[in-house]
Parts: sequence; structure tokens; C-alpha cells
Amino acid sequence: MYRSRCKETLVQKYAVFTGSCQSLPAIQYLLQSNKLGCVVLVDAEPNPDLAQLQYWLQQNNIQVVAYNQADDSRVLARLDELAINRALVYMFRHKLRDKLIQYFGGYLVNLHPSPLPEYRGPFPLYWQLRNGEEVTKLTIHRVTESIDDGDIAVDVDIEIHPFDTMNSLQQKVAQVVPYLIDTFCQLDEQQKLSWHKQAEHAHNSAPALTEQQLMVNWYQQTAKQVVNMARAGNVDSGCAIFAVGRDMFQLLQASIVECHLAGLQPGTVIEVDRHQGLLIKTKDAAVRFDVIGTQHGLFDGYRFAVLFGLEAGMSLSDI
Repeated sequence: MYRSRCKETLVQKYAVFTGSCQSLPAIQYLLQSNKLGCVVLVDAEPNPDLAQLQYWLQQNNIQVVAYNQADDSRVLARLDELAINRALVYMFRHKLRDKLIQYFGGYLVNLHPSPLPEYRGPFPLYWQLRNGEEVTKLTIHRVTESIDDGDIAVDVDIEIHPFDTMNSLQQKVAQVVPYLIDTFCQLDEQQKLSWHKQAEHAHNSAPALTEQQLMVNWYQQTAKQVVNMARAGNVDSGCAIFAVGRDMFQLLQASIVECHLAGLQPGTVIEVDRHQGLLIKTKDAAVRFDVIGTQHGLFDGYRFAVLFGLEAGMSLSDI
């Protein structure tokens, strides 16, 4: 029988549930403040991100506990042995079950980069960039059996620059992680934590991406939506995809261009110019292709158009 460890001591001893190097700012803060008890790693196939995290933890002699998706008993037994009484979840990608949640008596919390309840789900930053949000929050909330639904303790605003990509926004989030955890820990130590429920309704969610959602649709998307889609997907995965005939390419960066030409179908090549680049008509304006990913490397719009034989008047879907 495992004891709930919610308030049996004011000495905070944390387990960090994670599977990514993006959690290192949180781990380092807790380590430096003598609050880190162990790191619980995801039950997953090895990948470069996880391998790098494992190497760092080994080099710093940090206690590691392996999570088992099928059975919580071993993890709970190890947490009990280590006298862990707090837990922080960040980039973990497993839904935690009730027995583990109950063990911490309300002090199992999650770091979520959105103004909850908006953008609940596994891809909050992607969808905020894609929807053109100007500000986000990093939020600490209780873990419950419902995903991203628990009461909120603290949060902090983070500005989203119009030029931010996924990587740059993730870096901004990482920079405020220690501050937010420190705020939470101090309020906890002073027994001044004030939890509040999330609003009942949200306008946006952050689901996993489908292949269809990554395709640029010239007839349905505005120029701004195409530009935001490109910057949200300007990473190794989740890239915006556009078709030239039957070939697929990655649109990594684009810019809005005013266009008052009437009668042109969306997806039509408006201009190919060394200085103006490659301009494509959208349903409301036009976009300039700034950076394009191909099997042969990265190209600006003009070089891409020359290499693949695009000319003004061509329709990308008809080539």
C-alpha cells in the first residue's frame, strides 16, 4: 500500500516525468535547488532526443526510473523508496493512470505551453503559431485523468513574435520554465498556492496532426493562413506541404504579398523574378515562397521555379 505524500512534509522532493531534452531547464532548476529526487523516463523506442537526455542524466549522476506503460506498481514502489512527494510532468507523452495520480495527493503537476483551457492536446505551440496567436502562456496545472484539464496554480505570459518558428518559440518557453517552477515551489513552501478551475469552454484545441492538415489548400486558405502554416511547420516534422503536379515539397517560409489581379485561380503562378521571387495566388491575395525544402536541398522561390520549370500563368495543381 502506497502512502499519499501530499503534505506529510514541507521538504519538496520532485520526480520529473519526461522524455525530451526540452525538460532540461526544469531538471536543472530542481537539481540546483536540491529538490530533484529522480527523473522518470518515457517507455519508448530510443531516439536521438531521448538518448541525449539519458546521457546527460548519466553524466550528472541523476537517479533514473523507467516508466512501464503496462504496470504502475514498480514505478510507485521506486518513488516510495526515494520518498518522492512531488512530481512535474513535461514532454512525457503518456497518459498517467489514477493510482499514480492519487499517490501524489494533488501534487502531480504538468507544464503546458498554452493559456488553458485553450489548446489542450499534444501540439499546443504548433497550433498557436498556425492560428496566428500573438501571446501564449506557460501554465502549471494539476494532472487529472482528463488530459490538460486540471486546476491551474500559476502561469506566465510569453510573447509570440510574428517571425517566431516552432524552434524559436520552444526556446522562449524553455527560458521561462525555471522562473515558473521557482514561483510554484516558493508558493508551495509558504503554503500559499491558490488553485483555480479552468474555464468550461475553449475555442481551440491542439490535436495530433493528420497528413491532410499538412497540405496547403489554395482554394480554402488565405495568404495569412499559408504563411502561418509554413512557420508553424518550419521544423523537422509537421512541415507545410504543397504539390507541384504529383510532386510534394516543403514550404518552410513564405510572405504575404498584396495582389489585386482578378480572375486568377488560387494556386496560379503570378510571377517568377530574380528579385521578386516566386509569387503564388491565394484566394484573397498572394504569397511569396521564401524557403522551400526539396530532396535536393533548400531553395528560395526563384531558384526553385527555375529548377522545376515554373512560369507565370501555370497552375501548381495542373502541372
